[in-house]
Amino acid sequence: MNIVTVNINDVDYNLKGEENDEYLLKVADYVDKKMRTILESNPRLSVTAAAVLTAVNVVDDLFKCEVSYKGLNNDIEGFKAKNREYGEQITALKELVSKVQGENQELLQKIKNNKDNENLKAKEEEVSSLKQEVQSLKEELEKNKSDFKAYKAENKELRFQLQTARYKIIDLQNKLVENQINLVKVKKMNNPLINNEKSKK
Repeated sequence: MNIVTVNINDVDYNLKGEENDEYLLKVADYVDKKMRTILESNPRLSVTAAAVLTAVNVVDDLFKCEVSYKGLNNDIEGFKAKNREYGEQITALKELVSKVQGENQELLQKIKNNKDNENLKAKEEEVSSLKQEVQSLKEELEKNKSDFKAYKAENKELRFQLQTARYKIIDLQNKLVENQINLVKVKKMNNPLINNEKSKK
């Protein structure tokens, strides 16, 4: 237990308490200021009356503090209730956020799958288009092969006809030469000058 000497209204008192010296001095200073204020306001009061009024004022302050404390305590309880309510709301919001995030992930996965399906569909359409193009090229190639065979056969026939014509031309040329020779012979035979010379001989 602590014992400290304090001065209240110019009178020394020994205070005892479990609290430290600083706390006891603050209590004494508070009472001293209250008592001096009362005496300054009412100089005719006796010390005893001033002490009683000081006690009344201190108790009044105490009651007001208790009322304030109760009010604060009620406010604290209200804040605690609000805090619990907010905590429940936060928990509910967290669950909602978690649920929304899960749904968002599912939606993103669906979007990704849809994109993959769209890409796959586009690839399938591209492959189908390429198949059609290849088939068209094959058909055109077959047609070109047929045309080439026809042209080749026609060319072979033309070459044969050309070769035959060449042979005919050569034959005609030979016949022409032969006829020219025969014509010359006939002319010689029918030439009177040549015949007279033969006769003289």
